[in-house]
Amino acid sequence: MKKRVGIILDSTSISKQLADLISLSKKSENYEITALVINNFERNKRNIGLQIAYYIKRRGLQKFLSNAIFRVVCKMESIVLKRMSKFNKFYNTSQLNKEDFVSIIVSPQISKSGLVYRYDQEDIKRIKELNLELLIRGGSGILRGDILDVCPNGVISFHHADNDINRGGPPGFWEVYDRSPRTGFIIQRLKDELDGGDVLYKGFVSTWWFYSLNLAYLYEVANPFLHHVLEDITSENPKLKVLKKSPYSHPLYTTPNVLQTLIYLLKTSHILGSKIFRKLLGKSFRWGVAFQFSKKWNDATIWRSQKIPNPKNRFLADPFVIKQNGSHFCFVEDFDYNSNKGSISAYKITPSGYEAIGVVLEEEFHLSFPFIFKYENEIFMCPETHEKKEIRVYKCVDFPSKWEFHKTLMKNVSAGDTIIFKQKNKWWLLANIDQSGVADNSCQLHVFSSDNPLSDEWDAHENNPVIFDPLVARNGGLIISDNEIYRVFQRQGFDMYGEASGIAKIARLSSKEYVEEVCFSIEPLFFEGIKGTHTYNFDSDLIVFDYVEFCKKNTGT
Repeated sequence: MKKRVGIILDSTSISKQLADLISLSKKSENYEITALVINNFERNKRNIGLQIAYYIKRRGLQKFLSNAIFRVVCKMESIVLKRMSKFNKFYNTSQLNKEDFVSIIVSPQISKSGLVYRYDQEDIKRIKELNLELLIRGGSGILRGDILDVCPNGVISFHHADNDINRGGPPGFWEVYDRSPRTGFIIQRLKDELDGGDVLYKGFVSTWWFYSLNLAYLYEVANPFLHHVLEDITSENPKLKVLKKSPYSHPLYTTPNVLQTLIYLLKTSHILGSKIFRKLLGKSFRWGVAFQFSKKWNDATIWRSQKIPNPKNRFLADPFVIKQNGSHFCFVEDFDYNSNKGSISAYKITPSGYEAIGVVLEEEFHLSFPFIFKYENEIFMCPETHEKKEIRVYKCVDFPSKWEFHKTLMKNVSAGDTIIFKQKNKWWLLANIDQSGVADNSCQLHVFSSDNPLSDEWDAHENNPVIFDPLVARNGGLIISDNEIYRVFQRQGFDMYGEASGIAKIARLSSKEYVEEVCFSIEPLFFEGIKGTHTYNFDSDLIVFDYVEFCKKNTGT
């Protein structure tokens, strides 16, 4: 029988994120959101003028003006955001029908600051009678008192920031202001002590370049994980553990003052201006591929490498190398600006140079990241097929130039940069999967296992995603050396895809455990003027990697 869950709301008009969560709960086998606890503010209602006067008296005119100006900036940004197709529904609200839920109206006692909510014993009694497993904080206010213990599993709440370095608010703003490469979120069980709740889940997303966009992205990516936490709490065998706490040594963040808002606007305007200027000049991020012969994968002087020139109006990226019949072959993403789509091309590489073989695999949809593996004396490729919403495998029928579709490993999945390997009589599949619908394939690493690399039945790791961090999650390759397995990872920067790469040894891998040890990073310093690097691979004395720079699309180099 499904466990009953309730939401504390300020009204029946709810955000898109809460509406999505209610929809997910209906599909769950463990729980369903069945009750609404709606705050009635009538007895705390004060004249708007008196509220403003009290606020100014308590916090000062300067603070009042800071809040007002910041609200205007947010409103302007939200208008811009609504014109962006990916996030134009973020600010949508929907009206709940109270008839679809068990609903009660309660009257919290609100502190003079307007921040703290407490409930009297009569309201607590009525909430208890709902027989709920837990409550979700879906409204405003800091909850204190008996409300936190009214359900067996208490009150669950989002905090849209990493509580180890950012407490207070506004959520998702200071990461943009400081140009941090990532923005965190936690899901916690609230306690009476402010910021003292039990953290049940933590994750990070890439930071976007202006505040409202970053907040939208954060909410959309993080929202499915509240559902995952609720699924776990209401299951027969909960697996989530309370995360360890550390001393908080950062300030309590608040709404930016007038000067900070001005600085933020100048920073954002500079980024916008740079984007417009590059577009007017016809410049963009353009990837390239280089190679170097080396006896060891971790002992190379990268600046001595030889570049493979980009074909005109195209770029090369995501190189993978394999030695076959005594020769080295490099497979790359070959992106065509005219079709706005990638295919897979091959190059034969020798100590004296390279030979273009041409396009070896092309589909109606975009292809990239041509990961190569062997199985039963056959050669297979698992390229990224994100646009198809599948993880696909292609079989080589005439090496290196002819490949045929073999089978689909997973369907209805938004997966990026899949790698497949064997360890301890088991095959493992590592992919960057997005569960939010915003095509975010850089923050989460998911692990699956099977007895056969060509199976369409893969067991998900019980801790998926095993990594939730844009600094290390995305795959950039795989190196197997001396019976050790090393995962190449990408590091995303602030408003920058593929800022750098790194190498991590997979130290422990099982159905219940995934542990990496970061060995080193590869910074984009080896060629003059480059801005990033995100793929590094090795096989039989040959290293291949990519890099990115700002340049015109139609050049032939």
